[in-house]
Amino acid sequence: MSEPRTLLAIDHVSKNFGRVTAVDGISLDIRENEFFALLGPSGCGKTTLLRMLAGFETPNDGRILLDGRDIAKTPPNKRPVNLMFQSYALFPHMSVRANVSYGLEMERLPASEIRSRVDAILATTELVPFADRKPEQLSGGQKQRVALARALVKRPRLLLLDEPLGALDKKLRGAMQLELKRLQHEVGITFVIVTHDQEESLVMADRMAVLKDGRLLQCDTPHAIYEHPADRFVADFIGVMNFVPGKAATDGVVAANGARIAGKVPATLTAGASAVASVRPERIRLFP
Repeated sequence: MSEPRTLLAIDHVSKNFGRVTAVDGISLDIRENEFFALLGPSGCGKTTLLRMLAGFETPNDGRILLDGRDIAKTPPNKRPVNLMFQSYALFPHMSVRANVSYGLEMERLPASEIRSRVDAILATTELVPFADRKPEQLSGGQKQRVALARALVKRPRLLLLDEPLGALDKKLRGAMQLELKRLQHEVGITFVIVTHDQEESLVMADRMAVLKDGRLLQCDTPHAIYEHPADRFVADFIGVMNFVPGKAATDGVVAANGARIAGKVPATLTAGASAVASVRPERIRLFP
């Protein structure tokens, strides 16, 4: 099976605000038709990176290649990229249909094409019964689907989502995680989502990147990062982890009380060196 095609290449991108480095030399490849998550704590640089992909910020260094073309200095309205904000930014005086069709009307497309594309995306997002309603008449989940429909109807090469589920309650967030994944698969567009919620990334993403202090710590599938975190921060940030300090042995770690914890030991760690064993709660077994 051939390797999926790279749609977006982020090449040693940095962004400074005065003396503060928000993004520090990040390189990433994001594949075509992929659901990709940028994950990290507040202030790690993920939203700044997303804004550079959208064109609202310009990198100080590095390149952003979309389909092989550097778009780092291309204005937002000239990129085949859409950004969906957490606030949804719907026009309150306009119907669902009018909100969705607005971007196409600004492009002065033929009325027949606008109608056809809007009808299709309303059906895909299950909004046909609500087409004539105003935003104030919609639930939080329905408003989100309108914002998605408005972004997707323009058929971007890349859809960026900034904390799209942050305004929803926990129960609705769970349902919308599955809905976003379904929509992404159905429309076949690359989604890049920014989130600080580990569960969202683990549920939705095909691959994800973990950021801290503007730097990329690890990029892989959710399963690979969960099972093989690159360092202690990633291990602790993704899921729940128990840490047991001790000394390295050939087959694991010897704790301070003499207990031996079996595990894979990095080749760079010599026997007797200080080490920390990390154990997921679900891997612990108690025997009489």
